[in-house]
Amino acid sequence: MARKRKNKNASLGDYINIALLTSTLIAIVAGIVFLLMNKDENFVLNSVDLCPTAGAVATVALLLDTTDEISGTTKQDIQNRALQELELLPRFYRLSLYTMNDKGLDPTPVVTLCNPGQLTDMGQLGQKGITANPRMIQEKYDDFSSRITNATDEILNASFEGQQSPLLSALQELSLLLPKSVALNAQGYPADRNKIIYITDLMEHTDIFSIFRSKDDLGAFQDSRATEKFSKQYKEDLEFWVIKRDFKGISTNDLMQFWGKIFVNEFGFPQNQNLEMSLLIGEI
Repeated sequence: MARKRKNKNASLGDYINIALLTSTLIAIVAGIVFLLMNKDENFVLNSVDLCPTAGAVATVALLLDTTDEISGTTKQDIQNRALQELELLPRFYRLSLYTMNDKGLDPTPVVTLCNPGQLTDMGQLGQKGITANPRMIQEKYDDFSSRITNATDEILNASFEGQQSPLLSALQELSLLLPKSVALNAQGYPADRNKIIYITDLMEHTDIFSIFRSKDDLGAFQDSRATEKFSKQYKEDLEFWVIKRDFKGISTNDLMQFWGKIFVNEFGFPQNQNLEMSLLIGEI
């Protein structure tokens, strides 16, 4: 009888140990599942441009017209706006900086980088360093930010001049060069529309059409080969930061209205896309 009681006690102890072990395993598995469900998506980034290897969600391209000088006040306004674009750029969007001169577009960007993301883009566990590395995230973002800022400062400190201003051909070519947007996953990063920000005085000046010769004469534009040569179905949003010049015979506001009509009526710019023009501070 004593032996049977001993076996009963041993058997009860085994049950307790098994229950404790099972509870521990369940807790471990639950913890792993919780971490996996709250783990931030880990995209592999290209070390050169900090973009996901699959590509960028969208591209914001700044195109700077360098065919004529820009005042110091206007340059500062451009720097401030470019910094704002940098700060508002979403994660995995590409920011590229291009220039054009009297020969046309320089197809090689001064800088092209993706926003790799900041800590604020991560979940709560990532921000606490549980499912992500905060130091590494901050270092990548700081590298992105400083390289964009330095490149912007560099080109704005250069001298600008040119014999002609092929603005339309440069815009047309850049539109054709921009990479296609990529959806990284269906949940958080769907592909978005590209955008071109053109920093220019709108003073198109070529043998085909010249503001200096025809001013804002829509008929003169229609009679030229400009529509035939430069018309394009733009898939990008277009935004113009307009440099103000003291040009006799036509105001900058008149120029902005003139080009707005050209893009809508002559080039057939889609109504469901953004076409914006805003005047920069300063004048030359």
